[in-house]
Amino acid sequence: SEALLKVEPTHVEQLLHPTFSPDALKSDAYTKGVVAKGLPGSPGAAVGRLVFTPKQAEDMKANGESVVLAREVTSPEDVGGMWAAAGIVTARGGMTSHAAVVARGWGKPCVCGCSDIVV
Repeated sequence: SEALLKVEPTHVEQLLHPTFSPDALKSDAYTKGVVAKGLPGSPGAAVGRLVFTPKQAEDMKANGESVVLAREVTSPEDVGGMWAAAGIVTARGGMTSHAAVVARGWGKPCVCGCSDIVV
């Protein structure tokens, strides 16, 4: 019972987000396809076509496509595209960046601070 008291609601919430299987994470397709690493701004996993503007994300989502929005950083003007995207990636920012905070609030996966990419 003491162990249960140490579990916070956010721990349970993280378990409900989509993830990639452990086998997929060990596959050559995954390990050789990594182009950058960043901070886990919001938990989860997403798959989709990479888009670079909020409008692209909204238009493609309206056509039934899954997208991942890539931005240098996000701002309030990007929220339409962020909402439409299955996931968000930023070149700059951290755990308290706009992208991370908004993504966590909406339950969308987000990787921030991928400094190896140029958007």
